[in-house]
Amino acid sequence: MTGGFEVPHFTFWTVFYTAVGSAIFWARTGRAKLKVYFLSFLFDMMKVKDGPGRQVTEFVIFIAFGCVIGVGIAKPTTAPQALTAGFAWTGFVAKRG
Repeated sequence: MTGGFEVPHFTFWTVFYTAVGSAIFWARTGRAKLKVYFLSFLFDMMKVKDGPGRQVTEFVIFIAFGCVIGVGIAKPTTAPQALTAGFAWTGFVAKRG
């Protein structure tokens, strides 16, 4: 017993490759077509104006969601599995609009 909270599937490489998969999906689909449920709505409610700051923030949050959801659900153990998890979570959680 280590006494700490351990999440064995969240290694540097699984998070890295999942982030790459999410980033590729974002880059391929584009911010205008791909929306994370409630994220744009939340920013609109907070009256965050559209601009470079908001775009970068949405991208970073999108990648963070990708890593947490992709690794947490898929529990990848190899780079191809992690990359696929990055693609897959996007199709599951994001909507095209």
